[in-house]
Amino acid sequence: MEISIIETKTVPTINVKHNEKSYFFHSKYDPIREAEGWCNNVKSSIKDVSSLLLIGIGAGYHIITLAKMFPLVPITVIEFNPEFYHWFIKSPFQKKLMEIENLTIHLFENLSKKKQRNLFSTLHTSNLVIHKSGLDIMPEAYDNVKKILEDIQFKKNSIKNQIDIMNENFSKNTSLGIRGIKQKRGIYEGRPMILISAGPSLDKQMTLLKKIHDENKVILASVGTALKPLLENNIIPDFFCIIDPNQGNVEQLKGVSLPDSEFFFLSTTNHETVNEHKGDKYIMWQEGFPEAEELARKNGDPIIQSGGSVATALLDLMLYLGGKDIALVGQDLAYTDGLSHAKYSHAQRNVLDNTSVLKTLNYYRTGEVTTAKNLSIYKKWFEDYAVTHPELELINCTEGGAYINNWKHISLKEFYNMVK
Repeated sequence: MEISIIETKTVPTINVKHNEKSYFFHSKYDPIREAEGWCNNVKSSIKDVSSLLLIGIGAGYHIITLAKMFPLVPITVIEFNPEFYHWFIKSPFQKKLMEIENLTIHLFENLSKKKQRNLFSTLHTSNLVIHKSGLDIMPEAYDNVKKILEDIQFKKNSIKNQIDIMNENFSKNTSLGIRGIKQKRGIYEGRPMILISAGPSLDKQMTLLKKIHDENKVILASVGTALKPLLENNIIPDFFCIIDPNQGNVEQLKGVSLPDSEFFFLSTTNHETVNEHKGDKYIMWQEGFPEAEELARKNGDPIIQSGGSVATALLDLMLYLGGKDIALVGQDLAYTDGLSHAKYSHAQRNVLDNTSVLKTLNYYRTGEVTTAKNLSIYKKWFEDYAVTHPELELINCTEGGAYINNWKHISLKEFYNMVK
């Protein structure tokens, strides 16, 4: 690693050459203005101001600005790169940070194992702020941590980009007086369940799914995008879930009549979509949206892990409803055969294969399949969910798409023979 101080038209900044790449920590033209812009950008996403956890020392200007914005809030800064940390604490950049009373700075490897574990337990909270410098020079030994932080940043950015429409939906949905899900706890206890997503591999499962549906021994739960493909095959799910806040998902229920299927939706789901369903519906309060968490506590309802996708939220709901043996169908988490969704789904499109997209191990572990950043994040969520819920029998029967670590992989026919 090469570290040098670079003069700018205002104040010095830092240039780091790490793993054959060069990084400027803050602008090489005006570091102060860049740091202020960055802090103003993240300020709107900080909901919990009882304390702040910041990843990445950078050149320190963003830390100084945050301390000015939150003068009474304890700020903890974590740096993962030991070489840069030891250089920084001896550099002139550290002097102004020493004057900040509400600030503590730690090298991650110097923390006790207990404090390291406690740090990871807070990584999902809204008081976490990630500076790009902390990720750019993170040592390879912390690649798993880096991936977690990148996933968190991806989700935070997604929420920020939609926060206005989410707030509008939340206001309109909560004004409808729709029940929460506390009375639904454990209603399917002991019943095997299938979570039906709208990946391209769903098409091959329709004949057997129809047979399973007609026998009525397995509970069928569907994401919204899979409803039209299912109805084209005369399959009516027991319940379905939609979480998207955007107006475009109204198409999932346009022309759809499911009076006997229950509709579960997150509190920030598009309000027009919520109004489309004429049957029973239930509102869910999601983790990571403070207003929803507050109403969940007030109403005695559970907080659902959204995981960022409708299928991840649906899986957590299914557990609450009593699911123990849960199979995935159509959960490709990849662009199988160059397609995004199953036939008849309003969202189906062709996805051009190119070298810039991600690849992942395929379902059969015989090669790779094309995927995307968001799909990789959802895949990781499914894998982690299996680890944290060892009591569940989680089975991937998609028979296409990506291989999901920590899940059992068998055919839908094998699952059917196991539970019938």
